[in-house]
Amino acid sequence: MRILLSIAFGFNCALAGAAVTCEQLAGLALATQQLRDQGYSLPVVLAEADKLESSGKFTGPELARIRDVVEQAFKGMRSPLEILQECKDKFL
Repeated sequence: MRILLSIAFGFNCALAGAAVTCEQLAGLALATQQLRDQGYSLPVVLAEADKLESSGKFTGPELARIRDVVEQAFKGMRSPLEILQECKDKFL
């Protein structure tokens, strides 16, 4: 599971303190849906997302946004495409 979250964020390429991108949020939403479809529970997926805090790569507001994306994608409230579009509309 950690592999999917790592791929979604491209941690191997991310620099410490780098802002989370719209594409990473959409990737996280897609990975979240895949984990849900594989039978993982929301608390388990959120616990994995919470481990990002110890990486020091994201700010508090970014971590809160990551948690929101995970929850919304898991519950089917918004699709990865909707998350990507909203992010781009908001920040570009």
